[in-house]
Amino acid sequence: MKKLLFIFLTLIFCINSILVFAEQKKNIVCSKKDREYAEFWKNYYDPENAYQFGEKIKKLVRDKNLQKLFDLVDGELTSGPRKNFIKGKKFSEIFSDKWRDELLKSNSPCSPVGWRGFMLDSGSIWFNKDKDKNKWFIFSILGAKKEVVSEKSLPIGWRFEDRIIPPQCFSTLWMSGDNYEEFTEKFNIQKFKDFVKNPGKYFGDKIPNFKEIKTSWNEEIYLISSMKKCFEGELRYGGIKKIGLSEIKIKENAIETQICSSKDVCTKFSYTILHNINSDKCQSLAPKVKGKCLKSYLIAIGDYSGGTIGWNMSYNIYGLFNLQNNTKFILPLKNFFKKNNALNFVDKLMQ
Repeated sequence: MKKLLFIFLTLIFCINSILVFAEQKKNIVCSKKDREYAEFWKNYYDPENAYQFGEKIKKLVRDKNLQKLFDLVDGELTSGPRKNFIKGKKFSEIFSDKWRDELLKSNSPCSPVGWRGFMLDSGSIWFNKDKDKNKWFIFSILGAKKEVVSEKSLPIGWRFEDRIIPPQCFSTLWMSGDNYEEFTEKFNIQKFKDFVKNPGKYFGDKIPNFKEIKTSWNEEIYLISSMKKCFEGELRYGGIKKIGLSEIKIKENAIETQICSSKDVCTKFSYTILHNINSDKCQSLAPKVKGKCLKSYLIAIGDYSGGTIGWNMSYNIYGLFNLQNNTKFILPLKNFFKKNNALNFVDKLMQ
């Protein structure tokens, strides 16, 4: 009798295990290749979790739940509407039926598109996992209704003495961050991250003069743009290069130039004015500078050297200052990596 009971219990256990395994297998969507690719990226994500997050996004789109969709955005989108813009609006006011239908027809991904992250519907929505926060989030939504942020009175191009300032004259934070690191070492600036975000606070204080500095690799670089050297063709995106002036092209609202180091190696530079900043607000962003802010703008500025990485963009506030010796310089005052964060700051600043 005991033997029969043992056999019966063993049989029940085996059947239950088979059913559990079958249920688990049914729920496994991602392939062995997907798991191997996750290993290549050091398993910062689980392929099944990526798929489930994609399905979660699609459900919210299916339900037209605009608010909960944007609750999945960490901070503000890199590309797409600001949270303040979608507040109080219906789903149909932000997304078209075609956009919704196409996204719902797309497959949720198990693997990222390289370093770019995961996408739905060929990039209509991009998402990823924050390794530090252990949290999935949406970082880009393309195809949504665009917020009109440019003022009608904004000029096309920043003019100085009736000449358009070329984009390569402005200094930006390099992708490597080396230019700002060199300035922190030269002037013993302790708070590197704050300096990167708020360079205007440091001019006239930690950085007492507006001269170029010599780098550890023996080249001259600048953060503050001399208008004299700009129009003599010596400035190139933070580095001193006697390259001469390049042809300026106007494409819609953008100012664009192209500089080639050889026949086949060229870099495009471009900027667009997004918002006017009052002179007194400009002055407040560089409180230690002994000079007057004549003009200030928030601009979208970037460079493109070809390849799949695309344009390297930043969104920065610059101020044109007249110094005590009547020399004119453009200072970077605030640097942003996201356009939406820059616009939010300007809205608050101008209140």
